[in-house]
This record gives sequence, structure tokens and C-alpha cells, in this order.
Amino acid sequence: MDILRSLAETGMADAMAFYGICLNEGRAGLEPNAELAVFWFSRSVQMYLHPQSLYELGVAFYTGEGVAEDENKAVELFEQAAEQNHPAACYMLGDCLLDGIGVDVDRGSALDWLVRASELGHRGARSRVMAVLEKKEGEDYGGFTDSSRQTFVEHTLFRANEEGQIIQRRTTLRKKIGGGPRNPTELQRRETIVSKSRKT
Repeated sequence: MDILRSLAETGMADAMAFYGICLNEGRAGLEPNAELAVFWFSRSVQMYLHPQSLYELGVAFYTGEGVAEDENKAVELFEQAAEQNHPAACYMLGDCLLDGIGVDVDRGSALDWLVRASELGHRGARSRVMAVLEKKEGEDYGGFTDSSRQTFVEHTLFRANEEGQIIQRRTTLRKKIGGGPRNPTELQRRETIVSKSRKT
């Protein structure tokens, strides 16, 4: 671990990313330290736009681990890594686009990114694409849009604006129950999606 830390301190991009992962997950005898992990991911991103560090930093913003949750920033980082053909980032970007997390819902773009992740060898993306494309009309998927059981159904909500006028908006059940890692159900769901994104 001393060698890895030393290489990270000298500015080697891969070493910074892997050292951050070790810190984040408490590997190799290190105490888990999400804040320090974010420091190393950020440094690697600032110096090199390193794809693995972009992805890991995106995950941190997505889950709120080691940094304040920021869905918009997470999507921005996933997109930068995905543009460098990082399979897990392509998967996460596609998932965010399907669910409208940090970005407007865009099913077409979501499928494009999921297909790209699949082409890059991501097995989870393959099954996700198939679940979205094989959606059967009239079949009950509960509160979800398809058999993958990842994307919640949109609901129409009504509320009054500041002038007292009734307005409507589309939202997912995730947003209706209060999204973000402060909600334990949503945090568990996000951690599951991140876990699936890591399986290439």
C-alpha cells in the first residue's frame, strides 16, 4: 500500500484512482475514508480527466458518499467518463437518463448509452436494454416501467405555485417518496444500481 500511495502522491493517474478506491472501500487494511477518496478522485480528474476517477467521483455525488449529494454533477461526471468509453459510466448515464436523475428523462439517449455499455462488454447493460425493449403492453410491473425493476413509473403530481395557480409536473415514485441518500430506500436502490454498474 505504501508503494501505491507513493505513486499516487507523485501524480500517477491510475495510482490515484486505485488508491482512492482502496480508501473508499477500506481495502488492503486501510480504514474506509470516503472524504479522502473523493480528494484523490478529484485530483486525478483535475490533472488527467481519468475515466475511472470520473466514474468514481460521479458515484460519490450520486450516493452522497464522501461529498454532498449532487445528481446534476454525478450525471456530468458519468457523461465525461462515458465519452471515454468507460462501460460502467455508460451504464450509469443510461440509467440516470431512464430515471430522470440529474437530467431530464430521455429514453432514446438512455438506450444509446446502455447499448454502448453493452458493446463495451457490460453484461448488466445487455439485460437492462433487453428489459426496456421487451416491455409488454398490459403487463403489470408494479411501480416500475419494465421487468428490470429499476426505473419507477412516472406519476402526475399537482401543486400550487407561488401565485396560487395549480400546476402539474411529472415525477417518478423515487422523487415522490423523497429521493437522495437521506432516504434509506433510495440509498439502497442507488447502491444496488452502482453495484450492477461495476459488474462488467
